[in-house]
Amino acid sequence: MSGSDKDSYKVGYGKPPKSGQFQKGKSGNPRGRPKGARGLKTDLKAELGERVTITENGRTRKLTKQQLMVKQLTAKAVKGDMRAISKLAELAISLLGPEDEVPVSASRLSPEDDAILKQFMERQGGSPRND
Repeated sequence: MSGSDKDSYKVGYGKPPKSGQFQKGKSGNPRGRPKGARGLKTDLKAELGERVTITENGRTRKLTKQQLMVKQLTAKAVKGDMRAISKLAELAISLLGPEDEVPVSASRLSPEDDAILKQFMERQGGSPRND
């Protein structure tokens, strides 16, 4: 670098000195991530998928750790453990969705069913449905 280039570059926030910057064409992480290194998500999936042997009602069964966790959580909830009930309800709602949601196809009656309902309502003295 010539003397005039050094004067035009000001060191400050977001502008490190040239001696501290990476050289062109050279990686800041030369070795990178080691091959075969697994993440937490991969390790968790592997651990939860592992099978264990349990004895239930005098019979030996093989279940995954994940199945066993759900079974134990459900058993605690059935016994009245409020924390387990709350956790199980949260889990069910997040995975299965709220119960009061009605599928669009089930919310409408067929024309035949609608006619039957209208006749019934008229005989009862009520007003027919208006959808």
